[in-house]
Parts: sequence; C-alpha cells; structure tokens
Amino acid sequence: MDSLQFEIARFLALKAAMRQRTTYQQVGEAVGWNHPNGRGLGAHLEVILHYLADKGLPPLTTILVRKGERHPHEDAMAYIREVLGDIDIESIQQEVFDFDWSLVPELLPEATKLPDGREVWLTSFWGFDPSKWGCIGFADESKRSRFLSQSKPGVLVAIYVTKGKGPEDMRGKVVGVLELSNEAGHAQNYISGDRWREKELDPDSKGKWLHAVKATRAWKVIPEDWQRVEDIFPKAYSSAHPEFIGASGVKVSADEAEKLLQLDVQEVHVYGSTQAADPTIQTLDSALTPSRAIPPPAEPYTVGETDGPKFLYILELQGDISAYLGCSPEDVEDKTIIKVGFSKSPLARKNQIQSAYPDGSFKWSVLFPSPIPDQPPYANAKIAITGEDAMKKRLVDEKARSLGGEFFLAEDWLVHKTWIAGNFAAKQAQDETETETKQT
Repeated sequence: MDSLQFEIARFLALKAAMRQRTTYQQVGEAVGWNHPNGRGLGAHLEVILHYLADKGLPPLTTILVRKGERHPHEDAMAYIREVLGDIDIESIQQEVFDFDWSLVPELLPEATKLPDGREVWLTSFWGFDPSKWGCIGFADESKRSRFLSQSKPGVLVAIYVTKGKGPEDMRGKVVGVLELSNEAGHAQNYISGDRWREKELDPDSKGKWLHAVKATRAWKVIPEDWQRVEDIFPKAYSSAHPEFIGASGVKVSADEAEKLLQLDVQEVHVYGSTQAADPTIQTLDSALTPSRAIPPPAEPYTVGETDGPKFLYILELQGDISAYLGCSPEDVEDKTIIKVGFSKSPLARKNQIQSAYPDGSFKWSVLFPSPIPDQPPYANAKIAITGEDAMKKRLVDEKARSLGGEFFLAEDWLVHKTWIAGNFAAKQAQDETETETKQT
C-alpha cells in the first residue's frame, strides 16, 4: 500500500478501536480527499481490503458507510464480496470492532485526546444560543451532583429543542452541542444580563435551572443537518421520559454518539469565554480533532468551512431597501439587494451574515436554491468558485449596482438569470473535472 492508503487504513483502525463506523466524508476530511460521496476512493479501499485479507486481518473497509447508514452501500459490498465471499456484514463489522488493532504496528491509531475518552449526554433546551446562555442548568443540587459524578470535564452534551416550546422549526430536533467543564455555580454567572432578565420575567422559566455547570465550547448544527431527536438517538431518547431528559440528562451509547459526530456543525462563541470560536463548517468529529489533516485550498477562498461539496446560493435582503440605500422607492422598483456566493450550508451562511446585523426590520433570506436540495450539487470549492464568478460576471455585465464584494442591487429578472448562469458554469466545470478524472 502507498502512504495515502496507509493513512486511510490508520483512520479506519482508529474508528474501529473506538467501536465506531465512519463515513466517506469523515475519511475525506481526515486525509484531505475532497470529492463528494468518496468518488475515487474505491480503488484505494480495494487495495486496503486485499492487504488486510492477505495478512489475515479483519476487513476494516466494512465499517465505512454512507452518512446515516450502518452498512456499506451495495456498490461497495460488491467489491467486498469479491474478496470475502458471501458474508454477514453485521458479524464482520463486529469482528472489526472486537479486534485489538494495537497489535498491528503499521496501522496503530495515532494518539489523540478527542473524541475518544469522552462521553456524550443528551438533554433539551427551549432554544440554543450559547453566546447568551453559556451553561446547562439543573433544577436542584442533587440533579447537578448526579451529572458531575457521572461525567468528566470535556463531556459533550447534545441539545435538542423541546417539542412544546422554542422556535417551531427547531422543536424536537438536535440543534447543538455543548462541551462542559466541571465548574459549578449559579446560572446567573453564565447567562448574559439581558437573557437573564428575559428568563426571570417569564413565569414559565422564573427561578428554574439555577444549579448550573459552565460550558467551555459550543457548536451549532447547520440547519440542513437538523434531525429529529428520536432519529439520531432512538435508544437514549426512549430510555427516559422527555421531562427527565430535560431535567437531568441521559447518557448516549457509543453507536448513537457516532451519528452525532457525522453532523456538520459550526463553532459559536460561549458567553463568558475568552476563547475564539472557529466558524469553519465541518463535521463534529473533525471539529473535535486537535489538528485536521485538511490542506488549505489552493485558490483564494474566504468562506469559513472545509473544502468538499458545495451549494451556490443567492441571499436576498428583505425590508424597505429604499430606506436602507437612502433613495426614493422609484429608484429601486422591481429591484432587490442580493448576495451571491457558495457554501456547504446556505442557511448557516445566511445566519452568519444576519448575526452581524442589529435586530431590526432588515432580514436576510435564502432566495436560491429553493428548496434547498438534500445534497450539495458541486464537488468542491474550486468548482463552486467558477459558478460564483459567473454570477458576479453576469451581474456586472448587465450593469447591476455593486454594493461591495458579493453584494449587488439587481432587477428581479436579472437575479433569476444570474442564478441560471452560475449553475450552468459550475455544472460545466464539474463535468470537465469528471471527464479529466476518468481519463486519468
């Protein structure tokens, strides 16, 4: 095997030692492989499979699955069966998990503090805004003591929004993750003044959750990856009544924690912390790794996220844009303020931009794509940049008013034409890249 194949095999061995399946995206982020769906990895995985078979070792590649799945895709299973015959995949995966990979020096997992050694817990909030609420609160001292006695500093707590309260689009969904210290104190110490006042003025929350544990880091799950709590944590969620989960928290098993690690997240600031948040959009697994093996993109690229599959997007500023621009309504008739760009998550990018605005009547929304597809259509940032450049060129060529950077004032018809032009250019670039890949 070559160095890349050994690197992939070591990563798989690390996951196996942690009794976790892994995904093509996680392998890609670990070794710097940026093509969506692992395209091109198959040849390397086949070499690894043969290498392991020749040495009489369990087949590590059987724990490599698509996001959200337990077994390899049928295409991958065809290669696996060619080497291993007609196997029971669950039994084979269990064999991989049971094997002591520390006995294979060339595949010895590299030392890492995270995420192994951590536990994951589950609890519920009425929302998720760590920048103003930097703790987890318990109803009484006994519940907090239970949590502290059963956890260690650095424990991760997955947060889902209660089904009866909170923003409607978040209810019942896992929307964030907190890393907790073992510092205990009164909740007011870890909540911003305005948010504390709001809490204490609400009869439903006044005087509640005062026994707190301080958070040290936090990540928001990108909206495209919000999932129902019972889908991500079926065992943990069904292990106790929702009221108990919200009041005391429950532990999450290793196999369910694996699903959490696959979600794309964005680190956010924690109230009271002096530590800077890394806004890179990446899997939680990668966010918890001290140093990622992802090379910086070769092209100029300012979006805070790892390379890999991308959406093009057009955001629209909603509100009285004549007032915003300081001109008459006639000057902006049938026009709109837009921002063009690309991202792993148009919704997260929209929220990031909106967070820089004071609360008011001007709100950004995702105009395109609508609806947002389940999977990003473009393989990487380089291809997406081609689409973004085409959108900018179309706007400039048609004399749209530049408002700086990627922001423009454009007529409605031009916005639609711009979207078409960007996707045409990106699709063309992707087709050319795939043709070149096949030829090599």
